[in-house]
Amino acid sequence: MATPILFYDGPCHLCQRAIQWVHRHVPGVACMPLQSDEAKKTLPAALVTPPLTGVVLVDGNGGTHVGHRALHALAPHAKGPWRWMLRLVPSWGYVVVVKSRWVWGRDDMCAMP
Repeated sequence: MATPILFYDGPCHLCQRAIQWVHRHVPGVACMPLQSDEAKKTLPAALVTPPLTGVVLVDGNGGTHVGHRALHALAPHAKGPWRWMLRLVPSWGYVVVVKSRWVWGRDDMCAMP
């Protein structure tokens, strides 16, 4: 089974903060920007072409999960109570956050190392 990869909108400040959280609470998951060459090679063009629809998780078996379903698929990898939080994210709640994430700011490119 391969390492799961979580793809996110690299220039988005909220997404960058979320990935910092993932690094602390969800061990064993790789994180890469949707703007990366790896994302373009791994994912269908519709998922890496703006406007981006949200995070994408490629699980260890090669399955692709988008948006709130990506968070649900990420849950088994999370530590402690965070598993439940990720499993309970409603689709409508995810959509509200995605549509308002620009309020947090945006860079020209991903600032994550």
